[in-house]
Amino acid sequence: MRRYTDRFILTPGPTEIPHRVRTALMRETTNPDLDPDFLRLYNSVRARLKRLVGAEKGDLYVWVGEAMLGLDAAVANTVREGTKVLVVDNGVFGEGFADLVRLYGGRPTTLGLDWRRSADLHALERALEVNKDAEVVTLVHCDTPSALLNDLREVGKVVRSFGPLLVVDSVSAVGAAEIKFDDWGIDVLIGGSQKALNAPAGLTIFAASEKAWERFKAVGRGSFYLNPMLWRDMLDGRGIFPYTFSDVLLYALDEGLNMIFEEGLESVYARHDAARRAARAALEAMGLQPYTADVSCTCPTVTAFTAPAGLKPSDVRRVAWEKYGVMIAGSWGKLEDSVLRLGHMGVQASYAHLALALSTLGRTLADLGFKADVGAALEALAEHF
Repeated sequence: MRRYTDRFILTPGPTEIPHRVRTALMRETTNPDLDPDFLRLYNSVRARLKRLVGAEKGDLYVWVGEAMLGLDAAVANTVREGTKVLVVDNGVFGEGFADLVRLYGGRPTTLGLDWRRSADLHALERALEVNKDAEVVTLVHCDTPSALLNDLREVGKVVRSFGPLLVVDSVSAVGAAEIKFDDWGIDVLIGGSQKALNAPAGLTIFAASEKAWERFKAVGRGSFYLNPMLWRDMLDGRGIFPYTFSDVLLYALDEGLNMIFEEGLESVYARHDAARRAARAALEAMGLQPYTADVSCTCPTVTAFTAPAGLKPSDVRRVAWEKYGVMIAGSWGKLEDSVLRLGHMGVQASYAHLALALSTLGRTLADLGFKADVGAALEALAEHF
């Protein structure tokens, strides 16, 4: 028997879209290529995103395309045949950077890091000392398949002291954790609309330092859709989009940013931090094992935990969705058959959303034969949130 009326998306992106953002999607449409008001709105969104990630000196663009577009463009424009790239590989997506590097003829060097812990800064420093010819370092800020958070500020310090370009996937952290692009020595930062920014999938955020622009010119990638130079030349130089933009997606992102800045960045970051601490404590109270080693290296936007012995993550997800109308996530790669995840990003980073996720998870596990103490979990949630 189905036991719900409404469905809830409690995954680590794409996320549940709040009512205000859904309403923005219904605004009257326009022709973005010709409407001067749309260009003004686009530049307003850019300005607020620059403030959000601390990129007042760097350039920032919003592109039509899921965040993978930004990752692809970042590697395409910094890696050429033979480029040595140091890959911070403590996660599914961190390790995945190596595949992109190979695609463009680069030579990835991985560190063999622990997937349960933030990147070992001493190991990174040693790798940079050994690989003095490394021209680029790639990092995933928040590796969602394992819920692993890397210390972006400290990684930036280490990389900056050696000189390579730092390329960062911050798709699952933008809007949930403090980022200081200029101050922390980031050269390329990629974000996406479908995570903590509360908007639908379909937009990439791409920020670049002046050092990155010099690299783009040196690499000289012969591409159109992946070419950031077009945006600098056409949009900044002439006020013209290189290709037709999606007005409705920008309206959604605009409203998502309105919600963030109305709440205030300090409150937004504190709420996400409370969510990660509360989710971890609640899962432990339920008798489950979080995947990351401790809360300090856990993403503020997602908590991963090991499925109870004898239970398949796919069965847990199926029962939660089909019977209770709550979507939770499995994982990817080598974690696919053992790890489950609860998303708490954007509007999901709330007591109510986590209470719904935990109570549904507990009931689902009971249906599958695992006794979970939901009462203890909700007490821990209340105590830590």
